[in-house]
Amino acid sequence: MRSWRFPSVNAAFWLALMLAAAFPLPASAQGAPRITVEAGGIGLPAISAHIRRSLPRALAREMAEQGKPLPAGTRLVVRVTQVYLSSDPFPGIRGGFGSFSPGDAIDGEAILLDRQGRALSRRPVAGRSPANSSGFAPSPYNEPRRVEALIGAFAYWIIREL
Repeated sequence: MRSWRFPSVNAAFWLALMLAAAFPLPASAQGAPRITVEAGGIGLPAISAHIRRSLPRALAREMAEQGKPLPAGTRLVVRVTQVYLSSDPFPGIRGGFGSFSPGDAIDGEAILLDRQGRALSRRPVAGRSPANSSGFAPSPYNEPRRVEALIGAFAYWIIREL
């Protein structure tokens, strides 16, 4: 039977690796942008949770695509104040003169904070997409895809306005 013994250098390396895995550095120390999403009180808790989970990824993707990283030492806070999912999948078809349907919408504000937490800029932001952006007609099964389309539009306008 063979005994495995690691020299002290390897033991220190493995210990450091295990500690790094157990206690990762905060995002600011890793150089990643700091993004906070607040989406409470907008209706269904499931939609709020979906937005809080998906919007930071969409914002990071938009920063990369638009080539607009956050300035060093800043933090982006996004507050979602309203989400509206339309029930009219075909705007303009009903009735002889058509109907007005605003489609799906998301509203909120983007706040860029410095290291001390002071607001460098604050802008209202809105994202819109057609109600039928996820398929043929709105249904409860299409809502996550509709919310994803809204998140993409919202992230685009937030980063464009930074």
